[in-house]
Amino acid sequence: PGRQVSETEIGLNIETILEKTPGRLIVGMFSSLLSRIKQLIETAEKHGRIVALGGFSMKSNIEIAKELGYMKFNPKTLVDIRQIEKYPPGKVLIICTGAQGEKNATLMRIANGEHRDVRLVPGDTVVFSSSVIPGNERTVQRLKDTLYRKGAEVIHNDMMDVHAGGHAKAED
Repeated sequence: PGRQVSETEIGLNIETILEKTPGRLIVGMFSSLLSRIKQLIETAEKHGRIVALGGFSMKSNIEIAKELGYMKFNPKTLVDIRQIEKYPPGKVLIICTGAQGEKNATLMRIANGEHRDVRLVPGDTVVFSSSVIPGNERTVQRLKDTLYRKGAEVIHNDMMDVHAGGHAKAED
């Protein structure tokens, strides 16, 4: 039932989160959702944040999109994830894989304290910019719980429109 939320509205919500988040912002999402990634990078540039990418598929897809001319942004905007500690927390956006709770994906490794370069700190905000794929509900909830316990603020689609499913709703 209802209508699917528009990408414009999601963009405004993401911008609001980015503006109001005093610490690091970590966005977990599908690496294939290039339009959202582009939107995030452009918004980060607008607000003076650097962007670090987490996950092999995330990095590969962005590189391909850049080569094809689909994404254009200042090369200084993207920094290696190993360099984020050189920037104030309020100037860092990490876009990574793992919003479905995949065991070895970047977001899960960050949550479990297993990522080589990123440690969660109080004040971090994690956004799940994805819908939960049926069957992944428990895994995703455990991931959210772990993030909460580590002191992160967690934002997901049940709280705020930060993702539109790729499927139409009845009124669409």
